[in-house]
Amino acid sequence: MKKHLPLLPLCLCLALLTACASPSPTGSPAPPEGGAEPPASVPPAADGGAPSLAEDETPVYLTCRIIDGAEEGNLLLAELDAPLAGGKDGRHDGKGVYRLCVAEDTPVYLDGQSASAGDLADGMPLEIAFNGTVLESFPGQLGQVYSISGYSIGTPQCPGGSYYDLCGLYLQALDDLWQRDPALNENVSLVSLDLSRAPGDLLESEKSALAWRFGELHGVGVLDLSFEELRDQGYLTASSLSTPAPEEGEDFSRLWYSWEDGCLFSITPNESHQEEVYSLPILFFNAEKWRTPLAAYCLYDCSALWPEMGTWSGYKIGNEMIS
Repeated sequence: MKKHLPLLPLCLCLALLTACASPSPTGSPAPPEGGAEPPASVPPAADGGAPSLAEDETPVYLTCRIIDGAEEGNLLLAELDAPLAGGKDGRHDGKGVYRLCVAEDTPVYLDGQSASAGDLADGMPLEIAFNGTVLESFPGQLGQVYSISGYSIGTPQCPGGSYYDLCGLYLQALDDLWQRDPALNENVSLVSLDLSRAPGDLLESEKSALAWRFGELHGVGVLDLSFEELRDQGYLTASSLSTPAPEEGEDFSRLWYSWEDGCLFSITPNESHQEEVYSLPILFFNAEKWRTPLAAYCLYDCSALWPEMGTWSGYKIGNEMIS
């Protein structure tokens, strides 16, 4: 039976990205209207300066969000599904995942003003001007980058009042879950990260980026399959429990199966709070890892609060359950 391939491949760069034509004296694209202008002259790439546009070249704009890596300047990016307010039309289908190591000479703007890579933050929306070339790897690698424009909370492009850096919260919760009862995920060759029901309306690109980053952090291959998909695709084996196997048509619950060489991680909503009303955005969720009917761990009734113009500063765990 055919199985999904892991989302953590070893990416081999087989080609060098090259610039198009010769640079023009105008240098990098200007930031959004109202922002600071770039330098009047940008050194050509051949002289070791920042890449610049050829006279007949039009940059491609990628709208995306920083999932992780802003602190180190090695950005993991998830493509957004719409252009930013007042931004330029470009790539934004909500499916692409990219890696970008910010070069020291790449022009960076924050809210239209000249800035540096150190001013970028996880969760921040970006508009990246580049030459349109993407290396066919996963995550994808952008060609020549001409400028990076970021937007802080409270701007039209990032108005606040939402789950800012939601991926950062889930990545933290999943890492905490990995550390709990570590014997459950010892000697696994694969894990599966099921975010299909994770609250907060994650884009497909954000789910993919989260899964890839989780696998990268813990050195394992990652699938994006639910329990039912793992069962149907043959990853699970019949449980050794003495409980009778279910009859045809009965619920194939986790009591009947085990994953001998893998571990399933999932984030699901905690619906016990659905009737409650709060003045600020607050998220309730459960995070669980499962391997067999007698080997599972759950962070239950977790909650995180977002200020009106800020991001989460931690999360609370209601209960911890083990089986």
